[in-house]
Amino acid sequence: MSLLYIIYPFTRIACISCPTLYLKLKELRPPTCDLVLLEYDKRFECHDFVFYDYNKPLQLPDNLLGKSCDLVIIDPPFLSEECLTKASITAKHLTKDKIILCTGAVMKDLAQHLLDVIPTSFVPEHTNNLANQFCCFINYKSDHLQ
Repeated sequence: MSLLYIIYPFTRIACISCPTLYLKLKELRPPTCDLVLLEYDKRFECHDFVFYDYNKPLQLPDNLLGKSCDLVIIDPPFLSEECLTKASITAKHLTKDKIILCTGAVMKDLAQHLLDVIPTSFVPEHTNNLANQFCCFINYKSDHLQ
């Protein structure tokens, strides 16, 4: 599956706590697609970077007004109820309606409750070979993520 097929119809995408994905999207995005990276780690600071602390889920700059993104992609930094809940607040504030969530399978019930997402067959991989089983969830119908 090509990432380009997933992002092609969107004109503004927010990546919350997923800097590696952001860098790949930046390479692949069509010229009509605007990206923003919300991230705590300032090593990823760039033109599209917004400092983001999930403990302050609505502390965002004015240019990220509510419902300003066609798609929000979230990879919460911790497998905890608190982290997913707060990152979900940010995602729901930013998105017009479409969310992709990559997180541990153990978070499935909470993710479904908070974001009305369903699991897909796509399995995210981490370069560090993390011990937890990860899943990709979406809250919309997609021909490319099922």
